Amino acid sequence: MNNLRLKALLGTGCCSLLISSVANAGGFDRGGVNIDQLFDAAPYSVDAGVTYVSPQRTLKNVQRLDGSGLSSSSVDVGGDYAVPRIGIKANLFEPVDCLATYTEPYGAEADFGMNNAYSPTAVEYYVKTNDFGLTCSYKVNVGKGSMRFIGGVSYQEVDAFLSRQTLLAFGNTGIGKFQLSDEAWGWRVGAAYEIPEIALRGSLMYSSSYKYDELSGTVDTTGFRGAFPADLIPGATGVFPVSASAEIPQAVELKLQSGIAPGWLAFGSIRWQEWSRLGVIPINGVRSPVTGAPSPVSFDLLYRDGWTVSGGIAHKFSDQLSGAVSLTWDRGTSTTSGYQSDTWSVASGISYSPNDKIEVRLGGSIGVLTSGSSTFTGVGDTANAVTYTYDDDLLLAGSASVKVKF
Repeated sequence: MNNLRLKALLGTGCCSLLISSVANAGGFDRGGVNIDQLFDAAPYSVDAGVTYVSPQRTLKNVQRLDGSGLSSSSVDVGGDYAVPRIGIKANLFEPVDCLATYTEPYGAEADFGMNNAYSPTAVEYYVKTNDFGLTCSYKVNVGKGSMRFIGGVSYQEVDAFLSRQTLLAFGNTGIGKFQLSDEAWGWRVGAAYEIPEIALRGSLMYSSSYKYDELSGTVDTTGFRGAFPADLIPGATGVFPVSASAEIPQAVELKLQSGIAPGWLAFGSIRWQEWSRLGVIPINGVRSPVTGAPSPVSFDLLYRDGWTVSGGIAHKFSDQLSGAVSLTWDRGTSTTSGYQSDTWSVASGISYSPNDKIEVRLGGSIGVLTSGSSTFTGVGDTANAVTYTYDDDLLLAGSASVKVKF
């Protein structure tokens, strides 16, 4: 096996590591379902890893626009998260390879705290997904290389939580807690062309949307009490069923890599996802904790489509050690609501293989969450009306994984 082919294998590991180590894209994207392991030259492999991301976002000059006059000079947004993943690849028979995966490809995490100007919009929220996928490819020799036709499916679970602080009369400052969940199926299809001798590969993948049309759960307002306890009114408060509908939108991703000199590999990718599908998401069934009457509550995202562009270079230092560095730009998806601005990040990683069966990878990245402002007057839910600014903030991430080939 020549040096370029070795570099193709090692470089692929580094590229995958770098992509996963900057899992802070727009919308709810945390890297999607990565199928690079499907291209392993080894007949069988098991790959497991985790990425930890720490965005250091602070909101400034937060002011309510609901007539309350409430304001806060700054609100720290706690939102660290980890993304685990595991993949098992097998060459079932020539020319069919399959990859079974588990990951948490989409999500969100934020903790704004209580008794500040953002609390009536959200005290805490999260969106968590579990994705169980199977992707297979059929390889056909074409010219000097081979073409792969790729297809797969995923079963995905979602769990969403939102808590809001409501300032009522009689000194009542209760917390409303919303919990919803659902499951959905999605699919992906694409093609790839590769020439291993020069570490060349190009792939184009389409991922369908995941339709969560039956998000269901409860709203808990039992914590509301004041001088005149709201829960003394029959049916006015308690735990009520609620429902909503949303989706993880469709996406398209193009990836390219090629050997450019002995021991050197260049790579890049472009990803688009239709986050503009997530605008105002009404939560149905909510009642006022005071009167028991229906109360309009919504999750007002108002996203625009997301674009992520990444490029880098990898180098094989020895038969055991290779490294890579990349630069990524992600277009922020926030418009008049939210604080997802453009992100720039630099990532680096190393891949160490003590033998041809084991590969250990470590990586990290540092980035900038760019500055901006948000003024939301309450398109779906007037209780969300708020304005604030934010400066350039730091983004940190780290990743580790181990692959066993046999």
